[in-house]
Amino acid sequence: MISVPPTTEDSIIKYFSSILSESKNLVWIGYLSSTSVYGDHQGEWVTEVSDTRATTETGSKRLLAEKKLLDTNLPLRIFRLAGIYSLERNIFQRLKDKNYKMINSKNQIFSRIHVEDIAKILLYSFQNSKPKDIFNVSDDYPCSYKEVVEYACNLLETETPKQLSLEDFSDGKLKDFYRDSKKVSNQKIKSMGIKLKFPTYKEGLKSILDQLD
Repeated sequence: MISVPPTTEDSIIKYFSSILSESKNLVWIGYLSSTSVYGDHQGEWVTEVSDTRATTETGSKRLLAEKKLLDTNLPLRIFRLAGIYSLERNIFQRLKDKNYKMINSKNQIFSRIHVEDIAKILLYSFQNSKPKDIFNVSDDYPCSYKEVVEYACNLLETETPKQLSLEDFSDGKLKDFYRDSKKVSNQKIKSMGIKLKFPTYKEGLKSILDQLD
């Protein structure tokens, strides 16, 4: 499993690709990429064969890493992960910060995935994929970040944080992220027989809150 930041693949290819290629027992290698490789599709659906027109620095680096790894003869599978959340990394943590402010970008839609479902998809792929396969790893319900924050606040019975427009925010990388809008299709992973434990953020956040309580 390759889960390193982009550009590290150069070292993997340089130092390990020949050893891995010569291994008679190696049948599966997974690279964890990102749906940021698709860039902005103005809220439309993207599949694994959609145009990759990354607009962020991270997305561009991920796309280049994918291409370099695919150019090897390794039994590679690429997993393009949507926004990851988990018990250790979730909106409830951010809402604890009294100074937290929410960007309200009305036209921005993006997808997410619970870490437990990522693990399930990777396990399924051991028997249900082939070299050079690319999979979107996302749940069933893309939506705005604002919707997720409001739902979390409702669960916590607290007021929603102060909202900022995108123009009010100074962080360049975060602004780039919010300018991308797309709905990531997960139909390919569903074709493997995957049944997500958390098909939407609502089931995921309820489970996390139960564990935090």
